[in-house]
Amino acid sequence: MRTAIACALTLSCAACQQSSPPVAAVDTAAASKAIEALENVQISSITAKQIDGATRLYADDAAFIGSNGKLTSGKDAITAMFKKSLADPADKIDYTPGAKVFSSSGDMAYSTAAYTETSTDEKTKKPVTITGTNLSVWRRQADGNWKLVADSNPASPVE
Repeated sequence: MRTAIACALTLSCAACQQSSPPVAAVDTAAASKAIEALENVQISSITAKQIDGATRLYADDAAFIGSNGKLTSGKDAITAMFKKSLADPADKIDYTPGAKVFSSSGDMAYSTAAYTETSTDEKTKKPVTITGTNLSVWRRQADGNWKLVADSNPASPVE
């Protein structure tokens, strides 16, 4: 009986000390395609002036830094900012996706891009074109989908 109890205690202790199962390798090729598809839907939606497609990829707590350096926080505020931009008849964007880089856990990524955007200058009321780079931070959701949590778009006027 003592031997049975000792074996049971030993097995119980061993079970408690087992390490977590290894994390599955991240399929970065598939994740890159998923993120790029989201980027393409956003750009197509901006071109078509469709607010839902332009903003649905933002997380509720997302941060957006526009070409002017202004921070907009939260999906609702980002959506309001996009509504104003999409109302501009001169608004046009040309976007070239870049690299996607993933965390070792595969739940975070950043992507880069280059863009050219034309919009109406608020002061002069004339079209102005800027070129810039984009750096976006993505977080994989529990359902496997990706959401933008930070989006930064520094730019300068085209000369």
